[in-house]
Amino acid sequence: MAFGFLIVSRLLPLVRMFGRLPDGSSRAFAAVLNAGTRPFHSINYLGPVGGALVFHDPRLTHQLDHTIARLHRRLDAESPEALARRMHFPVGWDPFFRDTMTLADVYAYGMQHYDFHREQLTIEV
Repeated sequence: MAFGFLIVSRLLPLVRMFGRLPDGSSRAFAAVLNAGTRPFHSINYLGPVGGALVFHDPRLTHQLDHTIARLHRRLDAESPEALARRMHFPVGWDPFFRDTMTLADVYAYGMQHYDFHREQLTIEV
């Protein structure tokens, strides 16, 4: 869950920047990223494995609390115009990435990511 929210923190500046540029800029950026989907999946696997060695137990809890609080403060400060900014995303990278996503969509991504993995790990009794 923490890593999904950390990803949101990294995506927000990209959407803010590309949301101000011509549509073709983010389309080209997403195309380049999509071309690197295969190596991305290896990095996407190894990153959390390494991260779990550094961030665990109380340290992970603190990081998660800090990240969510920071995202909440930023979301509260966003204008409707900012939340409507959008950019193209590399749809091959994540099942929740759509061709274009708004800043509001990116804020919601953290919970989508969490809900998906929670469902994967939930055992029905």
